[in-house]
Amino acid sequence: MTGGDSTHATGFLRALVVEDDELVRQTIVEILQRMGCQVSAVRDAQEAVLTFLAGQFDLITLDHRMPGLTGMELHRVLSQEFGAGKRTTGFAASRLCDVVLVTGYGDDPEVVRGRFGEGIVGVVQKPFIEEGLGRIVRGIVEKGGGPGVPLPEETGGRPS
Repeated sequence: MTGGDSTHATGFLRALVVEDDELVRQTIVEILQRMGCQVSAVRDAQEAVLTFLAGQFDLITLDHRMPGLTGMELHRVLSQEFGAGKRTTGFAASRLCDVVLVTGYGDDPEVVRGRFGEGIVGVVQKPFIEEGLGRIVRGIVEKGGGPGVPLPEETGGRPS
């Protein structure tokens, strides 16, 4: 991981991290916090749904392979309940917030198809480097996601 270019403020995106591995979960939390995100973290799909219902989020990172519901299965549940034009008791969403899949199985066809699902804005491969997640988060802010403000231009000429 690097620190330099990925520490830009994000305008306080509210992020939900869903990851069953404690070390990976903490790493993602630390990366997002360094970027200025307000982060909630949970270890499974059941906790994720409860936390999602209790808060407002601009970004969710989902572990692809978790016990119980996988990240893609959780994404489908959230999309069906809270996706474009969906309405549930006391809650209406114009769209599901942006979702990033975190996976050690980047070539898995389900993950590849998931890149094009509603709200999936990226797939980050484990073990990942901070720039990949940082690039995705900056893209969310730049397109107007969350209460964020435009970020400074990235320097260093790194390839995309």
